[in-house]
Amino acid sequence: MTVTIEPIVAWPYIAATAALILALTSWAYKRRLTGTTGAWRWFAITLRILAVLLCVLASLRPSVLFQTKAMQPSALVFLSDGSRSMTTTDEARGQSRWIASRTALGEGLSAAKGLGPNVVPKIYRFDSVVTDDKLDKPREPEGRETALGSALEEVLKRQNGVRILALVLLSDGSNNAGHPPIVAARRLKAQGVPVIAVPFGVETAGKGSKDIAVRTMDAGPTVYVKSERNVTGMLSARGFAGQELEVKLFVEDQAAPVATTKVRVPDKATEVPVTGLRWTPTRSGETKLTMKVEEQTGEVSKANNTFSTFVTVLGDGLNVLYLTGPYGMWESRFLVRALDPAQKIQLTLKRIQSSTGPEMDADFAPNAYDVYIIGDLPAEMLTPTQLALLANRVEKGAGLIMLGGRASFGAGGWGGTEVGKILPTEVGPNDGQNEPPDGLKVVPNLLGLDSYVLKLSRNPAETRRLWSILPPIPGANRLGRPKPNAVVWAETADGEPLMVGQDVGKGRVMAFGGETWPWARSLESEEPRLAHLKFWRQAILWLAHKEDENDSQIRLTLDRRRVSVGGRVELTVEARDAKGEPRTDLKYDSSVTLDAPKAPAEKVDVFPQGTDARGTHFVTGKPGDYKVTVTASDSAGRTIGSDTARFIAYEDDRELENPAADLSLLRQIAEITGGKSLTPEALAKYLKTLDKNIESEYVTQKEVRIWDNWWFLLLFTALLTTEWWLRKRHGWV
Repeated sequence: MTVTIEPIVAWPYIAATAALILALTSWAYKRRLTGTTGAWRWFAITLRILAVLLCVLASLRPSVLFQTKAMQPSALVFLSDGSRSMTTTDEARGQSRWIASRTALGEGLSAAKGLGPNVVPKIYRFDSVVTDDKLDKPREPEGRETALGSALEEVLKRQNGVRILALVLLSDGSNNAGHPPIVAARRLKAQGVPVIAVPFGVETAGKGSKDIAVRTMDAGPTVYVKSERNVTGMLSARGFAGQELEVKLFVEDQAAPVATTKVRVPDKATEVPVTGLRWTPTRSGETKLTMKVEEQTGEVSKANNTFSTFVTVLGDGLNVLYLTGPYGMWESRFLVRALDPAQKIQLTLKRIQSSTGPEMDADFAPNAYDVYIIGDLPAEMLTPTQLALLANRVEKGAGLIMLGGRASFGAGGWGGTEVGKILPTEVGPNDGQNEPPDGLKVVPNLLGLDSYVLKLSRNPAETRRLWSILPPIPGANRLGRPKPNAVVWAETADGEPLMVGQDVGKGRVMAFGGETWPWARSLESEEPRLAHLKFWRQAILWLAHKEDENDSQIRLTLDRRRVSVGGRVELTVEARDAKGEPRTDLKYDSSVTLDAPKAPAEKVDVFPQGTDARGTHFVTGKPGDYKVTVTASDSAGRTIGSDTARFIAYEDDRELENPAADLSLLRQIAEITGGKSLTPEALAKYLKTLDKNIESEYVTQKEVRIWDNWWFLLLFTALLTTEWWLRKRHGWV
């Protein structure tokens, strides 16, 4: 028994407070009882002082610790491997590893019963996770992964402090997931838990086996209709050195391949790159691609000869042709980096070094490109026919923007051409350059700030601020007088036109006297770079008549298009209005459905995160093709839009690809923990030799808080009540 105290404050404060209270109590009684006689007055003051002392005692918070001894049983844990590699039939008499391990487990449990009532057998099985096991109701090994190290740690946690006499591990030692088994073995050693390893299988199983597997396939997450794509991949070909393999590419569920190639397996390597598969999409939407290797005789598994994934084919993307001369490098470099193909803008850059020939006429044919950008390029490098074709394309609906440069506008001889006739300003050969030492600030006027092209934010004040912080451009071409139907959007600080737009027939034209690369190159903050991207995206959409195509856009993307069963897929939903601004006021209804008859839809919760919304789906169903659907609605419940995406859930066959047992790993685990490595036949005999007096004595403590009990409160109440009754009876109150 031990007495402890935990004062509520420091000792000096308690002592001072107790002395003060006792002094006040004595003084008060002395004044009140002056002139009285009898022993009752001393009894009353004693009761009051005892009550005060109880309060002082409570402030010390005394406790009494009682120690008792108890006997604790020990656990004998059996942990069986339930992964698919245990189905390998390399045991005696053609038995599988699983059947042999169940026989050894039954003999081990029978031997454990002879150790007495203080030994509690516990049975578990593991693959990628640990579950309870029953010998009389066995389940076939179906685990697609073996997480040996994680299983050892999990079993230790599940005992909740109960001493483990020994851990009997029945496994082939094959480990391909989870925590490192050696690290887990060291933790078991620290806890004093010996591992009795009972290995199954042979280390040479599958050593001479043959197998072909498609490991990867890359077609890009986004492609465009009628745009040829090179599909690549990587094969693993074990046991087929020097042989030629045929690889085919299939689209959706078509019976005939769209492309075929042949690869040769190197003599001293098993990894084989796949090239030469070309595919041209003919329709937009989610498209399933499958790469398949011709099956070979003697393969361990033929299920991994195919590899499928989904790609997004865009049919409504914008094709942009950027034409520049030999000196317009800075602008083209930063513009190519800024435009993201995922935003439905595909930019083709052509740098013209000398005069072109008829081969470029096709670039100006109908439906060739939606928007044309002309950089620092003299007009004479295009033929008169090409200039006329370009002007005609714009009048029929294409967009054109000409940028400043040494060979642009008047300096490039564009004034007398067919293209010069459709530019929004009068172009003359003597317009010249405007190149002040400190550069030129692009200053939007009121019309520009309200235009779709120059509006960098919904807030007009924010748009004005963003334009004010953009770095100046080095210089600009003088654009000359705007034409009657043209609109000036931006000027120099001196009021000269710098950016002018105009409708021409069914098309649109812009003239910008400078170049925008200083904005993208800014290192002061990210805002100029984002403004550069937004300006160009909006300029191209305006030129292509796409700025008001939809009231809002919902876009669903997945972080992966292939996931093993048991894995997870991350969903990201982007919502944009017609101006390209993010919408954060929407609610989302999302679900995942297996492409199978009567398959139920699984709901996926999607939560706002910043300007987007995100969700997670764990694939717990069957392998196959899955479709994700998301629908967005506003606060009034109106549907704003929806989008879909597909992914593939596949069954991981890594358990059967390499069926060799790792017996050395099991022996190492046993040695580290101070246990033994035994054959299945020797397990039962060894368990019978364990010390039967294996229960452990342990000490428990019970704390009794003197100040925190009903009888303490009752005593305090009784003292005060009795003292008050005496004073009342004798007239002292």
